[in-house]
Amino acid sequence: MTIRELSEHPENANEEELKAFVDCVCLMEEMGKQIEPLINGVTMESGRTKEEIAYSYYVETMLMSAILESFVTSSVQEYKGINKFVFNYTDKELFWDMPVTTYYKCLAKLCKVGLLELTKDDNYNPSFAITEDGLLALRQQTYSNLAQSALFNLKTQQLNDQTLELSKRAVKQNRMMLVVAVASVIVAIFSVIIALIK
Repeated sequence: MTIRELSEHPENANEEELKAFVDCVCLMEEMGKQIEPLINGVTMESGRTKEEIAYSYYVETMLMSAILESFVTSSVQEYKGINKFVFNYTDKELFWDMPVTTYYKCLAKLCKVGLLELTKDDNYNPSFAITEDGLLALRQQTYSNLAQSALFNLKTQQLNDQTLELSKRAVKQNRMMLVVAVASVIVAIFSVIIALIK
């Protein structure tokens, strides 16, 4: 039985298919809990606009790209070395306006997904090492490409919003022009009637 058949006619499912469906739902819920830290806190209830979401995704992917790029010269880096590289690598305005929690969250994400690992746990200057998966992501420029795509999506979103606003203005102007045209026709008709009466 397919998922469509199961959703349309659940009464036709046998016990084995229902058990497999329940197991699948449980697995998806468990995966959701594991992936939850990676989705930027975006939920339907978060109250964030599309532009805010797109911008935060761009900032995070750009930052993660810069953090990974810091490991080009050495496979083990201290926090202050990463910080210095990221400051020089990213746009200063982007860096200064970024909450410090975003920076820590990006480092934590890179560790969580297995691209970096903590080698020295120090409250003030921990050390990190890049993993094989991290080197692969660095070689393939995965996060750089994601950042570029995120920036493109952000700019596209902004242009779409501006286009929509211009379209709304054009519709309003067209309605006003229609009212003016109808009024002109009415005035012309009255002018002709008055001319014929005289």
